[in-house]
Amino acid sequence: MLATWMSFDDLERLVVAGLTAPIVGHTVIYGMSDNATTWWDNTHARHIGYRPLDSSDVFREEVEARQQTIDRKDPVALYQGGGFVAKGPFD
Repeated sequence: MLATWMSFDDLERLVVAGLTAPIVGHTVIYGMSDNATTWWDNTHARHIGYRPLDSSDVFREEVEARQQTIDRKDPVALYQGGGFVAKGPFD
């Protein structure tokens, strides 16, 4: 998923920011690069000093060329969780 992609360099930036931030608090921070399409709002990561510099957008054309046509109404494409969303609750 291009929305959740994270480069190794951005992972390092996130770890360093988390370990060196003077105050972390109880903030939810998502490990992802600065992708144009995302699942989450990660603006809270800035308060620990995390600023991703990479993006999955450089791979978009290549990935989409190999991908089947996406049905934008399909829950697998529409919601976070992919195939697990289509299966429904576990018994």
